[in-house]
Amino acid sequence: MGRIGQAWARVPWAGRVPGSVAAVFAVALAVRLLALAQLRGTAWNDVLLGDAAHFDAWGLRLAQGQSDRGTVFFQAPLYPYLLGALYKVFGHVPDLVRALQCVGGAVAAALVTSTTRRLASGRAALCAGLFAALYAPAVWYDLQVEKTSFSLLLTAALLWWLVPRPDARNGWRRAAAAGVTVGALALLRENALILALPVAWALGRGAGDRAARRRLWGAFAAALALCLLPVALHNLDAGGAPLPTTSNAGVNFWIGNGEGANGQYRELVPGRGDPAYEQQDARRLAEQATGRKLSPTGVSRFWLGRALTDIGAGPGRFASLLAHKARLLVDRHEVMDAVSLEAFQDASWGLRALSPFSFGLLLPLAIAGFVAARRRPEAWPLAAAAALLAFSIVAFFVMGRFRLGLAPLLFPAVGMALDAARGWRRERAAMALLVLVAVLAWWPGAAPGDPRAAAASNLANEYLRRGDFPAAEKWAAEAWRRADGSAEAAYNLGLALRWQGKFDQAQAPLQAAMRLQPAYAPDCLAEVGACRAGLGDLAGARQALNEALRLRPGHEAARRYLALVEQGAAAGR
Repeated sequence: MGRIGQAWARVPWAGRVPGSVAAVFAVALAVRLLALAQLRGTAWNDVLLGDAAHFDAWGLRLAQGQSDRGTVFFQAPLYPYLLGALYKVFGHVPDLVRALQCVGGAVAAALVTSTTRRLASGRAALCAGLFAALYAPAVWYDLQVEKTSFSLLLTAALLWWLVPRPDARNGWRRAAAAGVTVGALALLRENALILALPVAWALGRGAGDRAARRRLWGAFAAALALCLLPVALHNLDAGGAPLPTTSNAGVNFWIGNGEGANGQYRELVPGRGDPAYEQQDARRLAEQATGRKLSPTGVSRFWLGRALTDIGAGPGRFASLLAHKARLLVDRHEVMDAVSLEAFQDASWGLRALSPFSFGLLLPLAIAGFVAARRRPEAWPLAAAAALLAFSIVAFFVMGRFRLGLAPLLFPAVGMALDAARGWRRERAAMALLVLVAVLAWWPGAAPGDPRAAAASNLANEYLRRGDFPAAEKWAAEAWRRADGSAEAAYNLGLALRWQGKFDQAQAPLQAAMRLQPAYAPDCLAEVGACRAGLGDLAGARQALNEALRLRPGHEAARRYLALVEQGAAAGR
């Protein structure tokens, strides 16, 4: 230990890095790299799903010199452009992205430690930093090719502007840096723009007089605008409107609040939840409803208007939905997108060991910490930022990757809560809130379904797309075993069996899929017809294929299969 200490002392910047910050960074990096190593060679590392596949393909296109000119951004562009730059320099190496995100996650934990030290004691800072280092959802997102990891790092950086050093000058550089950070966050997650309000409040609190406050706000606003300007000009050139981020606000608002909303993401068209389809479907459905061509802004306005109409028609439903979304927001489970935390934990004991460090522990401790710190005005902008960001999530729909943005704002409060634990008997309000939020977080039944089944079904779908039908059968069977009420799992299993020539076995899951989800019926009937043709039952094949065409005239697969059936019948005569 003496030699290590001497070597550390010779590092030029070592004296300026507090030991707790360095320790937290080391712990955070170690647990992330361990989990990354354990995931190597598993399907969850080798196959990109959902948004990860979309961003990866987008970044690869940019690296190959393809331009987005002429296309209004439907999804936030910063992350794929960063991927494009990396792929341009280092080639298409997703594992490099994951490794860099692990380093970024460790830096975020170190930033949380340093910032909490400005608010409270060194012990509180160490507690907050270690919680950030070991927080399972943060590690999980660092292991994915997904923008959520980078947004967590930027939110941790934003803490520096919300909570300055006691001896720091509240100058224009700090204000401008805060504006750039909020702008970059908005280009990752559009709802982050709401953080401009608490940041402006924090900047104004430290200003000496009204003139100084105006200068700081001006520097902050100018930096924020300059950060968003390139995207606004791109969107203006492509679609006639200077949208500062993306054109999906109206669509997302309808997804979260329109008739049939359940508080989570839902597909505009069943079976077409892939990001590649969502923009097409949003435009097509809006133009069919209005009977005219619409600009991207017009599409967004259509879906916003439709959502507001649905809300006006059922205010009771909307109130109940808001309560359900708030319940989802505080639930200990992570509302998954394409992959689930539980599936990753099954493949990595290192990540599984972090299970106690969940939102179900983070939120109650953070609420108690904020209440305990209510006499510290420097913590108020932090609490306001967390509350506003939570509101912006509930206003649309709840997903784990949206909620992770709250975590860096809550970690300092966790540290303060643990530091004040010995005096909790006197903090009756903090204890009462801790118990109440803990009960809400751990109350069963908020997040429906089996996340492992959903992740396995998504993986099977990707293997089907790749033509690896044995792997698709394996994962679809796993999904169907876990969730026999899932139409998607049944459909994927039927397809995997049908493409392997197992026509007898394929028909039962296909029949189950259209019974569970009537919207799947045309696709299922087309594949049932193919199975019956493969078994030599031409009459049964015609019946199924004609029914598919009746339900969806012009169904491409059904028409193609029917033509083959008729050719086979003619050849047999």
